[in-house]
Amino acid sequence: MKNISFALIINLLGTISSLAQQVIERPQLFKRPSPYERYTTYRISLTGGLGLPMGTFKNYMTANTLYNYALSADFVFPNNNFSAGIIVGSQFFQNRLPRQVYPTTNGAISAVQTRTFSAYPLIFTGSYHFAKVNATIRPYVQVGAGGVFANLTNYWGNLPTGKNGLRIALHGGAGVRALLSKSGHFGVEAGISYQHVPFKDSFEGISDAASFGARAGLFYRWW
Repeated sequence: MKNISFALIINLLGTISSLAQQVIERPQLFKRPSPYERYTTYRISLTGGLGLPMGTFKNYMTANTLYNYALSADFVFPNNNFSAGIIVGSQFFQNRLPRQVYPTTNGAISAVQTRTFSAYPLIFTGSYHFAKVNATIRPYVQVGAGGVFANLTNYWGNLPTGKNGLRIALHGGAGVRALLSKSGHFGVEAGISYQHVPFKDSFEGISDAASFGARAGLFYRWW
């Protein structure tokens, strides 16, 4: 019994000695990477700006818009410059045409047209950054896919026509983020994006609702 107790004491002393040798000296402590540089962390961005109709959508909607907003959140992986995130947005286009006579299969219509299109996308994204996680300036490229609720309405005077529904959305973009201070949490962001939405309306002569966007705004990071 005494031999067993003696062996336990020796093992305990050996463990304490080993732990003591692993204690980090104070000068070395501040050279160790922050946990935020070793593990996943987060960023949130709010941007707004210009939206331009593209593709066959441009035949229906000739006007650009400034009602083009996006709120995005990213899970940041610091060791490989990648991030994965989600974007929710709001887009609204409107184009008012003067009174004209429009021929139709049921006869001619004289009316003022007010063409509108709204979209509310939910996009899952992946981004690659061309600078390390703590760089003051971080350019990036981005791809994504998701869904969008789209609503196309054309008012012939007070009479609306059109269609709406859920559609698949494809997304591609690029931009740059710049910290306001190197050790701070806030920064500014600017970028461009392209969104393709299959949206067919044979009456209006469109097969898609593609748009190009240029946005700027602010972001906040948790590291």
